[in-house]
Amino acid sequence: MRKIYLLAIMIAFSCSELLSQAYPDRHNTSWTDGWVSCVETDSPNVKRDPGHWIMYDFGDQYSLHKSTIWNFNVPDTTQRGMRDIVIDYSNDGQTWTEITEFEVPEAPGSAFYQGDDGPNFEGIVARYVLISILNNYGDANCVGMSELRIDATIATSTNLPDNELDLVIEASPNPASEFTNIRLSNSDSKLNYSLTDMAGKLLRQGDVTGSEFRINTSNLPSGTYSITVYNETGKKAILINVINN
Repeated sequence: MRKIYLLAIMIAFSCSELLSQAYPDRHNTSWTDGWVSCVETDSPNVKRDPGHWIMYDFGDQYSLHKSTIWNFNVPDTTQRGMRDIVIDYSNDGQTWTEITEFEVPEAPGSAFYQGDDGPNFEGIVARYVLISILNNYGDANCVGMSELRIDATIATSTNLPDNELDLVIEASPNPASEFTNIRLSNSDSKLNYSLTDMAGKLLRQGDVTGSEFRINTSNLPSGTYSITVYNETGKKAILINVINN
């Protein structure tokens, strides 16, 4: 899978860009190179209270992985930076699923600021990502951030070769609640994986590194899902059951 970066700069509510910078790991200290909200508004997710939020529309479905966050980096006003946030994702902009709550470190107010590790989206397939800010580092009126970058791959079709790979796949625990570990034997080539529901809807996608990987199932509704390990020559699938309240 060819990896790209979803890079969001100076965003207010909805945007997506694929960009590059001369110094991709540094962020300047200008207040114009970032996002600030001083008015609480209704959230696109009706389950969230009105507040400060950012919604990214990437224009297509991507498999999302590791991320980097640059907080509000203007000297003497870094207290506007996000602190505790909650992240939701959606493919239609209407139905939202919570990914995680996350604490973002305060920015140093330095031109050498290289950001901090953000949440790992663990291969979820999404078009929209919603960040709701719960609090900041002390500014009573406004909240802000500088940049978000997500390591991503375009979500591909699950139309795979009919040939069955010579693999043994085990899932444990199964049934699963928080997670399931997928173990492979006879694996000696580059592989990918996909997670689909019984209607064939693609939910997760990513690379397989090594002979074992973990899939987070904590935000999946109870039901049966298919995990398929594949490459350009064939595939092998296993069913897992998820039991969540």
